[in-house]
Amino acid sequence: MKRFAVLPTLVAILCVLLLASCVTKSPIGDQEYFQGLGLDGEFVITVNADLLDVSDYISTEDPAISYITERMSRLSVALRDRRTDVPLVTTDFSEFDYYGAIEGDFSKNLVNGALSVSSAFSSSKDKKTKLKFFIDNQSGLEAAVPANGIILFSTSDVVENYKQTYTEGRPAHISDEDALKLASSQIGVYVSNPRTMIELGFDITEQALENIETVLLVMDDDMISVDFRLKSEDLASSFSVLIKAGYVGNLRREGQKVDVAALKEMFTQELDTVSVNSMPLAQEQKSSITEVVSSLLDIL
Repeated sequence: MKRFAVLPTLVAILCVLLLASCVTKSPIGDQEYFQGLGLDGEFVITVNADLLDVSDYISTEDPAISYITERMSRLSVALRDRRTDVPLVTTDFSEFDYYGAIEGDFSKNLVNGALSVSSAFSSSKDKKTKLKFFIDNQSGLEAAVPANGIILFSTSDVVENYKQTYTEGRPAHISDEDALKLASSQIGVYVSNPRTMIELGFDITEQALENIETVLLVMDDDMISVDFRLKSEDLASSFSVLIKAGYVGNLRREGQKVDVAALKEMFTQELDTVSVNSMPLAQEQKSSITEVVSSLLDIL
């Protein structure tokens, strides 16, 4: 009896070992992938596909795209403008270079196999990192699947993306505190030392833009919250006056009543950080954000 009683235990151990062998240990530990994005001037946009229905932004009958969107949990993209002369407000990101990752319930072998047999892609391998990657023959977009659950992409160099964002010891450009805010929202935007801004209705001047160290924006449904971190506490005080005046001016031009008590709750300052808390989104502002997300999903 004792001899046969051992069998269930052995089976259980084998099952545990088998399941454990399917789990890929992440080289970045518990950090969010997008914390490896965020070099100065880059727009980092991260979309929580568990909270935001990305199918609303995509119209496709392509089964390969459907496979990815149905299993995607997060899309994170860094956009960078290589031009020396950039506008104060950016409304079109079509000329920007970009790189990032799609995270979700993906099989490395399955995705690599599908890309390998696709006539739309050619394959290559980096000698130093041993990373296999694929190049879209039409757009030049590069993609790689270094592990289960993540697809890296880049318009210029996916191997560089891999080395910068998905290797052990990679630097985190976004703090854990900021990453938590970004990760828990439907759409998050982060910019370090911005060179341009998206339209938010604050009438930010060029000088004010130069004084901003970081911008962290989170959007949920029809509300946004923004943290502007300035380069000093005095600059933050001046900036707070500027954006409140711009917001009030927009309300009056639209014939809306100004609620002073609500403004005090919406605009706050703590040391060098000016926060805009739970601001209702005007349709124009919402469109400027969602159009960026739509364009990113369309081109991936």
